[in-house]
Amino acid sequence: MFWAQILVGSLSLMMIHRLTSGDWGEIIAPATEPAAASIPLLVPLAVPIFVAIPALYPWAQQPSTVKPDVLLLYLNRPAFVVRSLVALTGWSALAFLLPRAAGARGQLLAAFGLVFHSAIISSVSIDWYLSMEAPFTSSSFGASVAVSSLVAALAWAAVWMPAPDDEPAVGDVGALLLATILGITYIDFMAVLVIWYGDLPREEVWFVARGDLPWTALAVAAFALGSLIPTLALIQARVRNNRRPLRAIGLTTLVGIGANDAYLIAPPRGVAVLASALLSIIGIGLIIIGVTPFLARRGPRPFAWGTLDVT
Repeated sequence: MFWAQILVGSLSLMMIHRLTSGDWGEIIAPATEPAAASIPLLVPLAVPIFVAIPALYPWAQQPSTVKPDVLLLYLNRPAFVVRSLVALTGWSALAFLLPRAAGARGQLLAAFGLVFHSAIISSVSIDWYLSMEAPFTSSSFGASVAVSSLVAALAWAAVWMPAPDDEPAVGDVGALLLATILGITYIDFMAVLVIWYGDLPREEVWFVARGDLPWTALAVAAFALGSLIPTLALIQARVRNNRRPLRAIGLTTLVGIGANDAYLIAPPRGVAVLASALLSIIGIGLIIIGVTPFLARRGPRPFAWGTLDVT
């Protein structure tokens, strides 16, 4: 999920930029286009999840925890796999076609792509995240994941974009990162507030399961690294407009997003899974970086991670 947010969020930024234009999209393209081009790698990476559905998801282990009509129409193994493959195939097709479509055709593709993304992100978020602890539900969770993916992609771009320190558009990237961080902070805060005042046992139990160490520490780390520190730093123009501190804030934000993913996914499996999760993040990252030069194209010009300025 950590890498899916970066890759899919990069595609979202490409589609938004195609419709709005701006120098910010040009300077982050060497980072976002290779990331979006790596989306097809999520398909084979999802296969172990499809195989392990009975071991991972309570609706497959204990169907009595979910209403029968929900199991019949939505939360069942074939439907889960089909929805996931539709999402991954659609995102992969958009990532392949968008850099190759120019002018009005590219804008039309981006418009339809954003509609598709907006429709599919909610079902994928419910399947991959929330259904791990059914029957917990949150009507704002799809929006939360969508905005979180934009934060992840902008943070990734802040780390990798090969822009000089005096590039004016660097400040635009910093401002966009600040805006999306404020957006995800607001969405998540309102979700917690509504659940708290709603006082519904089926939703409160989700938080009770995360009330002990290390989950409270992960929650604090996710908020501090993914929201508080980046916000306090990015409201300062000298940080927002400067390449080097912006890179540091991007890296900090990515660590916060990783902590948030761990807080959302790991508690039902216990503390021991955190070590394997960290190894998985590193391993998948190395795979993505290794194969991206063979996948990414922008017209006739190939992108490769090795061409980026990482000094």
